[in-house]
Amino acid sequence: MDDRWLKAAVVGGLWASIEIIIGSFLHNTRLPFAGSMLAFAGTVLLIGFYQIWPQKGLIIRAGLITAVMKSVSPSAIILGPMAGIMLEAIVIELVILLLGNNVFGLILAGILSVSSALFHKVVSLLILYGFDLIQIYVNIINFALKQFGLREAGEWQILMALLSVYIFFGLLATLFGRYVGRKAKQMRNEPGSYELESKKITPKEFFAIKEDQQTS
Repeated sequence: MDDRWLKAAVVGGLWASIEIIIGSFLHNTRLPFAGSMLAFAGTVLLIGFYQIWPQKGLIIRAGLITAVMKSVSPSAIILGPMAGIMLEAIVIELVILLLGNNVFGLILAGILSVSSALFHKVVSLLILYGFDLIQIYVNIINFALKQFGLREAGEWQILMALLSVYIFFGLLATLFGRYVGRKAKQMRNEPGSYELESKKITPKEFFAIKEDQQTS
């Protein structure tokens, strides 16, 4: 029996709860780097679960489920996060498929997944406001640098500085997700880790249906 959709529903449901609850709050309050923080959390979640269930197609399925659930989120910003969710899932799935579930493959997948939030944001802003927006951001950053007595930076220097930050957090998300996933897998494989003594459990029917009860 192919249970990838069932497992993807578990991962996607948890990921969607983060995107809907925390994501809606971050986007509606207009906090900076909201998409990057959500990308970090999503990367940790996907890499962690992939250590437990290393099945092809699981991550893309989880991304699809999360994006569909995000479509009913009580937020004014929906399409952008939906596209970002699918982009993260596709990037991680493809990198792991090409390089394998090893340290190098996971690190590259995590870095590209977290960095996808930056590229997604840049592309969205360029579509809305055009290339003049880049010069505005460069001028703002250089103005801030002058206040601290630092010399001005060019467009590529600013981009490389941003990418280095995203690479660091992508690496951090990968290592954290891999550690948590492997730890959970190890605990699951330990004998008696999740065994429950049935004699200590008292069955209780919360939604009992009587035999003569009529239901619609």
